[in-house]
Amino acid sequence: MSARSEARQRVRGLYALTDAATTPDPVAHGARLVTAGVRLLQLRCKGWAADDVLRAARELAPRCVAAGATFLVNDLPEVAIASGAHGVHVGQDDGPAAAIRQVLGEDLILGRSTGRLEELDAACEGADYVAFGPIWETTRMSRPKPVRGPELLAAAVARVGGRVPLVAIGGIDADRVAAVIDAGADAWAVIGALAVADVDEAVERLSCGR
Repeated sequence: MSARSEARQRVRGLYALTDAATTPDPVAHGARLVTAGVRLLQLRCKGWAADDVLRAARELAPRCVAAGATFLVNDLPEVAIASGAHGVHVGQDDGPAAAIRQVLGEDLILGRSTGRLEELDAACEGADYVAFGPIWETTRMSRPKPVRGPELLAAAVARVGGRVPLVAIGGIDADRVAAVIDAGADAWAVIGALAVADVDEAVERLSCGR
């Protein structure tokens, strides 16, 4: 099994994001999340210069590898490659998957997000997982999008049909995880509900035994 295939199988359960817009030190927060048991982590530093993201990613990548956690970088395939990350997550409007894959190579994970059912087929093409949302209202997205809700999430799961893992995104906290699981999502992305003082408790509540 390739490293990419092995890492792709870990797109399950809690998918934590350490976000520069939420925490003043995304590296320290990301390291704390991994120590608390997170095994799928994304570094998200929108608005940062690529060199600054690279420095942060180079600090986090070895910590994730040592813990057996899968580590992805938001938006920047070149940073993912240079930092030793397992892959990159991009938006639906960030160009064709084939072009991103050409930069990324065949060994790293490519994740892609969308908020429309009709875009899911295209999102699945060339991606190792797709993220769908926002399921609930969130301030974490760079551009506000219509709320989709658990029912539309279930429709998205059905449309993807197991071709790739599907990650629910947007407004997910410990009280909403059950609805996401019931809708059939393979994983759920969380930012705000993990930016708390008691990270260990938050990770435990959001992991739901997975």
